[in-house]
Amino acid sequence: MARHEVTTRRVLYEIPGMQSVQVRQSEFKGAGGDALPLEIYDAVNPISDAVVVILEGYPDAGVEKHVGCKFMEMEWTICMARLIAASGMTAITHSNRDPEPDAHALIAHLSTTTWRVGIWSASGHGPVALAAAAKAKCAVLMNPITKDFCPDTPLFVVRSGRDRTPSLNEALDPFISRAIAENRPLTAVNYPEAPHAFELHLDGPETRRILQQGLDFLRANLG
Repeated sequence: MARHEVTTRRVLYEIPGMQSVQVRQSEFKGAGGDALPLEIYDAVNPISDAVVVILEGYPDAGVEKHVGCKFMEMEWTICMARLIAASGMTAITHSNRDPEPDAHALIAHLSTTTWRVGIWSASGHGPVALAAAAKAKCAVLMNPITKDFCPDTPLFVVRSGRDRTPSLNEALDPFISRAIAENRPLTAVNYPEAPHAFELHLDGPETRRILQQGLDFLRANLG
């Protein structure tokens, strides 16, 4: 199957050091006990021993069948990992079989070497990211699909005002309101002109500013 066009789209923000990031292959033990691949993007001028997981919330075999490549091979995933690494934090991309249990297994694996574990996730990966964030230090969620559970973990949530994904903002808006009413540590940013996946489709200073805000949020919580 040929790769879907969306898998070749690059994030519309670059910072110095992205192209010098070193990438290493490794693995972790998934929830089922099997070794699963991960890639480590080494931090440039690291701020600490922080690691940030680009979290996958769909079964990787299904992703490959649907778009023609693995989650780790998508340009969005690679660009985000390089952005995070160039911002001074080690970035992790990974595969999975059973998304939520494997996400918990990955967070546990990383937590054996550092307590500074953050998450970056987006869109339909949101429900798994929210579940895993309960064991992380912080999380950035871009246009996430949400569920009722909101962890007591610092969250940076971006809402796109022109997101046409069915029911996404209709669920996200009460999620944000409920988190604020419960006094959760949540930072919400509304981008009125943005479509879904704005970081791939809407080039401009506001896109870059919001992405940098997310990176700064990680640095502040993981430094």
